[in-house]
This record gives sequence, structure tokens and C-alpha cells, in this order.
Amino acid sequence: MARILTTGIVTLDHTLDVERYPREDDEIRALASSSQPGGNAANTARILAQFGHRAALAAVLAEDASGDWLRDRLAAGGVETTACARYPGATPTSCILRSRDSGSRTIVHHRDLPELSAADLRRIAWEEYDWLHFEGRQPETLRTVLPRVREAVTDQPISLELEKRRPGLEACLEWADVFMLSRDWAAGIAARPEEAAADLARRYPGRIVTVTAGAEGAWLAQDELQVYCAPTPGLSVVDSVGAGDTFNAGLINALVSGEPPEQALVAAVRLAERKLQQAGFDGLAAADVARP
Repeated sequence: MARILTTGIVTLDHTLDVERYPREDDEIRALASSSQPGGNAANTARILAQFGHRAALAAVLAEDASGDWLRDRLAAGGVETTACARYPGATPTSCILRSRDSGSRTIVHHRDLPELSAADLRRIAWEEYDWLHFEGRQPETLRTVLPRVREAVTDQPISLELEKRRPGLEACLEWADVFMLSRDWAAGIAARPEEAAADLARRYPGRIVTVTAGAEGAWLAQDELQVYCAPTPGLSVVDSVGAGDTFNAGLINALVSGEPPEQALVAAVRLAERKLQQAGFDGLAAADVARP
């Protein structure tokens, strides 16, 4: 199996399940409560580990009890944390209100902890990994680090998640091989997701570009190749937290396993759909056969 590094953030997620969203100033009882690791890169790494890959995470862990708990939980899920940095401060937390009536969620995030610096990232031996995945969070840091990563590796792919539009992030695209766009990010390029995917594929020859658009499905473009994967009809949504992270993990797993892009898109969409139909990430890869 592949050795894969995901770079971004890890958070402590506190989830409350409610029958339906409360009105302002309501006082209601939750149906369930849970705490688990969260954050885009951490979620993606946890799912990749389920496929049997040697998944590693580069993120900042706070030097507190919650940081120790996150490190231990990630390790228990098969995620290496030796590339993580530890800083004094409080663990970033996300409070998630999840409606069983609609399957949607509302997230309130608090962070008072530094993110990975260029100095932190320079200590990583990039050449030891078969695939390198980055959250598009810190454009200034990425603009410094990605060219050095490109020089350090030979033919290892670099993927870049583009979820929220941040000034300066577009300058990082030239260093990545796979672009994973959210619908919001794509909307800043073209009116339709498929148009955004095709536009970036023309501007960056050879790159794989994906756009996820929720209930509309997902698109992939590479040079002249344009593929669409429709969602499964009548899908019942239980939990949408981390569905995008799951798509990213499914795409990476399929591509690093040698599947062609059009098949990788379908595999990623179907994996994300399984995530939508269950709470949490446990057992997501059980229905797939991991291939070397």
C-alpha cells in the first residue's frame, strides 16, 4: 500500500444530535453526544488508513490534554503523527449541531492556535511519501513550501484541496497535480461546476481537476477528458460532516491504486455517499477492496 501524507489541520469535534434544529432561545435535549478528531486533513488521513495505506498527518497539535487525546485517537485509527508539530495553547474545537430530521449540520469553530509554519513543513522528508495532499488553507506558506516539495519529489503526485477562496491561493495551483474544488471555489471561476473544471484543465494541462457539488454530483476534467458522476437517486442523508473529506480520500485511494481518472471519480462519489448515510467515518472502506 502507499505511504500518504495529508497536511492541514486537526480539531476536536463535539457533536450533538438533535431531532431538528432549535429556534433561537429554545432549550432542547440532545438525542446523542460524541467527541472525535476532526479537520479536513485529519479526516482524509483516517479514511485512507482504513484502505490499508500508511497514512500520516502534518498538523499542529496543542500541548494540552486534548492534544494528547487527539494524537492517541489518530494513532489508534492508523494515522501516523510524527510529522505533527506541538505548540502551547488550546486545542481548536468545532461544536457541531446535527439534525436527524434533515441530515444537515451547523458548525461553530474556535481556533486560538498557530497553524503549521513554513519552518515546520521544511522538516518533513517529502520524498519518503508516495502521495502528498495539502489543504488550501495558508496561501503564503504554501507558496513558499510547494515549490520546494516539487523539487524534493520525483513522480509523486501532489493534490491540493480548494474549499474556501483565500487571497493568493491560485498562485499555488501550478505546483499541484490534482485539484479538488468545492462548489463555492468553482463558482469563482465559472457559472457551472463543469465549466470551472474544464477551464482549469485547459489552463493547467495534464492536471486532474474535480468539482463536487453536493446533490448535483461531481465532475472531473483532465485535458480533453470530461467526466460526470451523478448522485444515487433517493439517497437518505444521515450525516454530512466530512463528506468532502471522504470524497478526497476516495479519489486519492483510487488514483494511487492505479485506477483511471473516470473510475476514480465514481469511486470517490460512491464513498462520499456511504459517508452521508452513516454517522462518523468508521467502516467506510469496508465495502471496498484495497489494491496495491
